[in-house]
Amino acid sequence: MLKDAFQKAGISKKDFKKGSEKKEKKSVSKKVDIKNQNGTTPKSNFQFKKSGNIKLKLTAISPIHIGSKEVYEPTNFAIDKQFLYYFRDEDFFDALDSMARQKFMNIINENRSDSFARINKLVKDNINIVKKIAILQVKTTKGVQKAYDSKTGKVTQIEGSKGNFTKVFNRFEIQRIQRKQVKDTSGNYHQMGYICGSSLKGAISTAYQEFISQTEGKQARIDKFENNKTIKEHIFKYLKIGDTLVQKISTKIGFACNKERFEDDETGPSTLIETIQPNSQFIVDVNYQQYDLNNNKILDMKDLFESLNAHYLPIFKTIFKQETNNKDEYILEYLPDDFYEKYKNFTPKENQFLIRVGKHSGARAVTIFGATNDRREIRVKESKRREIKLEEETTTWLFGEKQNSTQNLLPFGWLLCEIVDI
Repeated sequence: MLKDAFQKAGISKKDFKKGSEKKEKKSVSKKVDIKNQNGTTPKSNFQFKKSGNIKLKLTAISPIHIGSKEVYEPTNFAIDKQFLYYFRDEDFFDALDSMARQKFMNIINENRSDSFARINKLVKDNINIVKKIAILQVKTTKGVQKAYDSKTGKVTQIEGSKGNFTKVFNRFEIQRIQRKQVKDTSGNYHQMGYICGSSLKGAISTAYQEFISQTEGKQARIDKFENNKTIKEHIFKYLKIGDTLVQKISTKIGFACNKERFEDDETGPSTLIETIQPNSQFIVDVNYQQYDLNNNKILDMKDLFESLNAHYLPIFKTIFKQETNNKDEYILEYLPDDFYEKYKNFTPKENQFLIRVGKHSGARAVTIFGATNDRREIRVKESKRREIKLEEETTTWLFGEKQNSTQNLLPFGWLLCEIVDI
């Protein structure tokens, strides 16, 4: 194998990948000045009122999954020609002819261990009906279509002993994004994906807490955010963020693939996942109040927005590095060439701020540097009984076309925020 020949020669695949020039290793200080993590002090010249409204434009630059805690199950969908058709049970039953209805009821009443597989087969056999009654259509990757055709309703293992065996079937569940009913100009309703305000507010809170901890000290962060005796109200009470309004959106179902960051990893677990796709755009209103009734400054909007790039931009830049903290980084090996070229030297404009939201954002994005010590502390289970603390996660989740994808994978959760009205 070519890969084996490279390994025997002491040559890494990284030498043949994009950006293969070797960089001089630098010593990394554990203590980081929050205003200088990007190599320059992030500043903006926006002037914020004592209170007011800001309009933000949000553009997805990578796949985003804001979970609904629900899944698509094959008894309620079918996939054909790379589209998932989702339907309601009652609509499917009503659309069947009398013979198919009786078959459906027999499956339910018999309640056998293979009932799931039998219903799934009935759904597949009536794909034309499914397409007519579908209340939602979602694009899928070729890999998802192939997996659906070959795995749904198939036995994955047999459990039991002494003649009492039970077949376990592949349930092929797909994690769903949050959606809400939206009425179009024709009066029709659609289940539209969106980004909820609570997800945005949580991501902003992490960055701003880190900023306060680094610039004012750990106790100031505790006083302002942990609602103890010194402050009666959480300061983010004075920041209100609504759910996004969709300007344009596309969604797609693919695979979340887990990869080692510091090892050349061509295998790893994967899950089926629905995502909001890159280039989807949203508008969101942010209402703020910087001073309380006694004219005490409680929220600094300039610092708040600057904290976003201070927290998230260094994490984003590691995606394109060959090494982090003197350790080889392998994420860039999986990236599509166009994504790499577009963002490898990304520098936000004055009105632009990076943020990361949703599932698979990674531990660094959701933890605070310097919350307790002069480092980031990420809890990792080394075994069932032993837990260790690391400064960064050792694996990452990437969106892929196939279950075992090793190319053209994208990181999750990145949003570009732009102030368009203040």
